[in-house]
Amino acid sequence: MSPNLLIPKWHATRRFWRSMRALTPMQTRFPTSATNTFEPIEMRAVRLHKTGDIRFEHIDMVGEPGPNEVRVSVSFAGICGSDIHNYKTGQWISRAPSIAGHEFSGVVEKTGPGVESCQVGDHIVADSRCYCSSCPNCLAGEHHLCRNLGFVGEAIDGGFAEYVILPQTLIQKCGQDTRLDIAALAEPLAVGLHALSRLQLDAGQPLLILGCGPIGALAAIACAVTSDRPLLVSDMNAERQTRVARCAKARPVTLNEFDQVDNPTGQVVRHVLDTTGNPGVIAGLISKLTGSQICLVGIGAGTIELDPVELVEKEIALLGVHAFKDELPKAVDLLAAHPDQFGALIAPFISLEATPERYAELANGKVSGIKTMIEIAREAR
Repeated sequence: MSPNLLIPKWHATRRFWRSMRALTPMQTRFPTSATNTFEPIEMRAVRLHKTGDIRFEHIDMVGEPGPNEVRVSVSFAGICGSDIHNYKTGQWISRAPSIAGHEFSGVVEKTGPGVESCQVGDHIVADSRCYCSSCPNCLAGEHHLCRNLGFVGEAIDGGFAEYVILPQTLIQKCGQDTRLDIAALAEPLAVGLHALSRLQLDAGQPLLILGCGPIGALAAIACAVTSDRPLLVSDMNAERQTRVARCAKARPVTLNEFDQVDNPTGQVVRHVLDTTGNPGVIAGLISKLTGSQICLVGIGAGTIELDPVELVEKEIALLGVHAFKDELPKAVDLLAAHPDQFGALIAPFISLEATPERYAELANGKVSGIKTMIEIAREAR
């Protein structure tokens, strides 16, 4: 099988997945006379068993990496809003139990035959997209729109564990000097960068970002460190809004009081990035805007009652954003160049053992900090 070809039919059974990838079964390993070194026979992990049921467990250690595969010692992993959505709804559970987590950094621990893109000791972040490489969208370079798309942590085991095996195509190297807790922000930052690219903002055009969770906050700081555009941020959580406004040198506004023309930027705001996924927020935006683009990147619940005539008469364009296209390397570079600005968003740090409890808090809306980061490797910081 070509090293660049991942596996279609991501929502098939685990048996099908293993047979297609020829995975080595999970196995225990013992010291050899040649090295006289011990490898662990089990590892700590957090697995999603079913809707509302996520557990910290000791499970069998992953096996040897196969051809074109890489075994990674995971250092840090972030909890994403989509993780919580899947936990609450079960919308993307295709195999269970499965190790969750698609935003993570680590160190290459072992490589399988044919791996040329990295070597043992490299610092890496994971590409979250499991794409087939053979559908029309993949062949056009639109891997994020793959017709067979799955994600790490759902279609295959993810990064909420001490070790993970990934195809080498999902390995993105980062600088050896890059802090691995900061590097773990690369995947969500890539999503934010892709959203900004969809808006095609001209220099100096103002932007309103709704939602100061991880994606909104990362997009705001990306704007601040790469442009001088006027920036407005809005969130119902005053603490989050204040922190993001300070970190991104943005001006806080409330959506209820926002006026497209009369606002703190002194310009007409025609570009909005919604990271809330809240139907009520999106409907409210449409009622307030004319001649505008609204970029939707949040994952929420519910539906919007939409009048197409209103969009036509007011010339409002709704743009969807799914994951990222080719922004992951840029995200890695931005994080390395501005670690303090982006690092200010990380809080709290938690252990793997505390992850199920944190899931429950986030699912119940008990939000503190902006980006929860799981510290997995011992002495990772």
